[in-house]
Amino acid sequence: MAPKKFIILNNKDLAVTTGSTGLTRISFNEQDRNTEVIGGSTVTLPTVSFQTTNPCVAVVDTGGIQWDLNSKRVWYTDDTVTIDLSDILYAKGLVTSPATITTLGGTYLRYRTKDSEASFAWKATNASTEPPYLYTKEETPVAGSIAYWNSSATSTRTETIQAATPVITQPITTGDQEWNAVFAVANPTISGSTLSGITYDVVSD
Repeated sequence: MAPKKFIILNNKDLAVTTGSTGLTRISFNEQDRNTEVIGGSTVTLPTVSFQTTNPCVAVVDTGGIQWDLNSKRVWYTDDTVTIDLSDILYAKGLVTSPATITTLGGTYLRYRTKDSEASFAWKATNASTEPPYLYTKEETPVAGSIAYWNSSATSTRTETIQAATPVITQPITTGDQEWNAVFAVANPTISGSTLSGITYDVVSD
């Protein structure tokens, strides 16, 4: 039998490359993380974006550990995929300072323990602050975003965020180290060594 170069999963309409390269991948490092100017300083965000329309399903770190991504960690535009590394950064102990939001009522720290399916939780830094918890629809809200009193993020009781600071982390890579974003390729178009915009190496069985 001839060596197989691809496994086609007809029920999902996906194609993956077999062999040591695993699924199709795009490498990235610390310099590829998104940044934002806050208060005149450039802050590194816990996100990274790729110019592709293919679905990202996982991240592989420098230790070869694969971290699967849930639906709240990946979002898409017409030509870009952005993934949020927050869960991975916390799990690897790379977070040095949690994110904060400030409303007229006080300052709140990111509080992952009370996250719900619909929202991200924040805990008041002062025990007398009311409400003791707020909830946002985004993990990295910005000034002007809405914070909700209810974890369903649908209540009419809300607070307007006056200021927000993202999570501060250690670098994810140093030197020539790379992480990899793992993509499933939908409706693949194969051209030379490129599969739907992602370069790959063909590895036979």
